[in-house]
Amino acid sequence: MPNYYFYQVLSRSKGFIGFSYNERYRKLTFIMHGILSQRNVKEKSDLIDLKYRILMQNLKPQSTKMMVFILKISSTCSLEHYHSYKCSQTYKKLGDLFPILKWFSGNKFYNKVIEHRKVLESFYGSFVKEVKDDKEKKPCAIRDLLNKVDEGILDKLDIVHMTDNIFFAGTDTISASLTWIVAALANNPQVQSKAHEELDRVVGQSRLPTILDEPNISYIRAIIKEANSAAVFNIYGIHMDEKIYENPKEFNPERFLAGRRFCTGIHLAELELLLGVSRLLWSFKIENASPLGKNGKPIPINLDKARLGINVWPEEYHVKLVKRHDNVEKILFDISQ
Repeated sequence: MPNYYFYQVLSRSKGFIGFSYNERYRKLTFIMHGILSQRNVKEKSDLIDLKYRILMQNLKPQSTKMMVFILKISSTCSLEHYHSYKCSQTYKKLGDLFPILKWFSGNKFYNKVIEHRKVLESFYGSFVKEVKDDKEKKPCAIRDLLNKVDEGILDKLDIVHMTDNIFFAGTDTISASLTWIVAALANNPQVQSKAHEELDRVVGQSRLPTILDEPNISYIRAIIKEANSAAVFNIYGIHMDEKIYENPKEFNPERFLAGRRFCTGIHLAELELLLGVSRLLWSFKIENASPLGKNGKPIPINLDKARLGINVWPEEYHVKLVKRHDNVEKILFDISQ
């Protein structure tokens, strides 16, 4: 990711995302890979399981009223950070395109970044304090980071900004992916039918899908992979930037011998998407609720129009959720499951 000046100011150079590959980054990478490892994610899967049960409970079926899927569908927590993101967009366009602005610490863009930094540190600092004061010491990623403070590896501001990184990178990417997937499914009822058949065959209608079903729901996994091809930012444009990578067009595998370069949160993202998509399709049939076209059918959701950002978002659209079977509400609200 480009080393944007605004982000260095916003995070006091304490974050994990958006910085050069140096000794500090390697140290943080090792810590983050440990916290978000496949083993750790599986050990905390009950928390993610609950999150997606609550999401399905809130997506109540609509018979006449249209549901609107908008930004940040998968987490209410990320809404606070959206303001900082908007600020970053402004500064990226100016402070980074016109480097001379970096030297004017009193300019309004710099001041806006500082203002949002105060909001960010207060917001995530309250999360860190809540975890620190928790006498039950419930397991979570923040507690894992706090252990590194006790070991003298990180300080308190490191924890605040790394917590922000986990929330922002995870919720924005997952939200964008889910929003694309819902749009694609609304446009392709035949794909939904195949997914419904697989879920009925593997899971049945008396329980929700779980991570234990993953090996047997290959069609659900294929839907996720197909839809995600549209949701990720411009990787080619970043990797071909000569200002960031030396001789970017040269085929040089040695670039990747310096350390692990895959997504740090891949295990968490895969689990969230599996639960989100499988439970959505287990519970509902997704119908396109766009205005009717000349043929009397809803106008297909335009998947060619997108909102650009860290991830690519579809334009806002309308869908209708139809409960698939009588057990849906009973199973969703059954706390024994």
